[in-house]
Amino acid sequence: MNILFKPQNISVDVEPGTTVMQALITAGLKIDAPCGGRGVCGKCKVRIVDGAEEKTVLACQTEINSDLVVDISKQDEGHRILMGGLEREVKLESMVYSVTVNVPQPSTSDLRSCWERLTEAVADKLGFDKGEITPNPLVAANLYKILEDNDYLVEVMLFNRDIIDVKPPQSDMFALAYDIGTTTVAAYLIDLKTGRSLTQASLLNPQVKYGADVIMRTKYAIENGHEAMAKDIRGALSELCDKCLKEAGKKAESVYLITVVGNTCMHHLFLGISPASLAYAPYTAAITEPVTVNASDYGFNVNPCARISVLPNIAGFVGADTVGASLAVEMDKKDELTLMIDIGTNGEMVLGDKNRLIACSTAAGPAFEGAVITHGMRGAEGAIDHITLKDGKLDYSVIGDVKPRGICGSGIIDLVSELVRVGLVDSGGRLLMGDEITSPEGSLYNKYIEVIDGLRCFLLADEKESGSGEKIVFTQKDVREVQLAKGAMAAGIQMMSIKLGTDVNDIKSIMIAGAFGSYMSPKSACGIGLIPPRLEGKVKAVGNAAGQGARLVAMSNTEYKRAYGISKSVEYLELAADSQFQDVFVDNLEFPSPFVD
Repeated sequence: MNILFKPQNISVDVEPGTTVMQALITAGLKIDAPCGGRGVCGKCKVRIVDGAEEKTVLACQTEINSDLVVDISKQDEGHRILMGGLEREVKLESMVYSVTVNVPQPSTSDLRSCWERLTEAVADKLGFDKGEITPNPLVAANLYKILEDNDYLVEVMLFNRDIIDVKPPQSDMFALAYDIGTTTVAAYLIDLKTGRSLTQASLLNPQVKYGADVIMRTKYAIENGHEAMAKDIRGALSELCDKCLKEAGKKAESVYLITVVGNTCMHHLFLGISPASLAYAPYTAAITEPVTVNASDYGFNVNPCARISVLPNIAGFVGADTVGASLAVEMDKKDELTLMIDIGTNGEMVLGDKNRLIACSTAAGPAFEGAVITHGMRGAEGAIDHITLKDGKLDYSVIGDVKPRGICGSGIIDLVSELVRVGLVDSGGRLLMGDEITSPEGSLYNKYIEVIDGLRCFLLADEKESGSGEKIVFTQKDVREVQLAKGAMAAGIQMMSIKLGTDVNDIKSIMIAGAFGSYMSPKSACGIGLIPPRLEGKVKAVGNAAGQGARLVAMSNTEYKRAYGISKSVEYLELAADSQFQDVFVDNLEFPSPFVD
């Protein structure tokens, strides 16, 4: 059967019985499938034309038994991806650097090879033994011509003590820094001679079609192999590389270094390592050490001798992204008790000071990113991003100032916090209606409560108000999903405090990393108990700290070594293996009593 995907005008031939989602994967197209194709999240909606019939269906549940035209334009949304973050000055001393040398010219009395004369000049200039420089045939390939064309005055690019290129003096030298998130990928192009960021780019992680979180993707890798996901993420990084270079007007051959951070699963999949060990107790990583590989082996169209440096992981579920974020905010230098939380598809946290750091991870993100919420969506045009309830009226803002199509994480936190505050959701997480509402303020909003398919729902927009033509509601099930997610995060914070012998109220500063943290209201986070209410004034958003960490190690070898030191010193707390966790988790499921302005 022939399937034509619009608006890309890409067609593929598939066997009868193939699902539309499988056809999309075959075509190399992106599809949002947080549930991994199990048909329960409802996010992979596409519009199909089958003869004269047009209808909206779930791609994962629709089998192909005739030629079809499939419109996936609604899947290709402009998502709000966070790029910026807390920046700090560092001395420019990259792993890749250059030196300009005068190479002795050959003569009848000096018949040494071009390479030997070059390495001697470099070694003399930098003060080390030329025997430490490994011969590089790729560099030697055009060495004679470059030397002749430049009268033997050349600029030599090195990675540590390996010569990786020889160019005319004052040539460009760039690095690319990547943050591979479970949901999004960010890239930064850096001038290694000035330390200046030239441009940046981002996109959705194409692996979302295999599932919203690392558990689903690990399961897919175990059942189907990890090669397809490795190919997808490498392709995404290569696409971002090309985009950054085009925007900056720079040549690919001038990129000599690539640094990468990501959670342990993303780290493994990028490197082509099976994440299977993450699926079975005791949930260990296949590798935690820092890794250096050749960029040419990973599909990058950059200098053939460029290196990729991947930061180390801490443990199975606390990866190189947490190392990068901890480096960016300098957790290893804090004098006071500090909490860093990176709320993405998973919630990684680090608590401590310069004397001791402890980290843990909780599976909280899918709820906060809208993946398991009935009308949840990521931060894209049409997403309700902030909500208030006042004087019996619902007020909200929508990304793009258009009709709402769903609700994203920051809006979800606002909504639940407001429902708790006015007394529509009790401490046990039950959405109240009718005579159950005892709060005078809460009774003003009873008109928004409906029962749909046996579930109590809070109406956000009716069919006329929404951009999708259907009601947008927040259900009792959605409240429970948020309750479980916030309970896990709060329990993780408390468990780390217990292990450090402190109290959560002793925390002096809370740094929230990641896109969700940047758009989330601290007041709302405290209103649902995600963060202890007493700490509201101590919350600070630090943006894409993981990406900033990747940039720092690209610019500074000292920062790279420091990142490795952080990865080795942080103690990992495996919550699932701790006998206290279940009790602490249950204690943190309750929503706090309504707070007063």
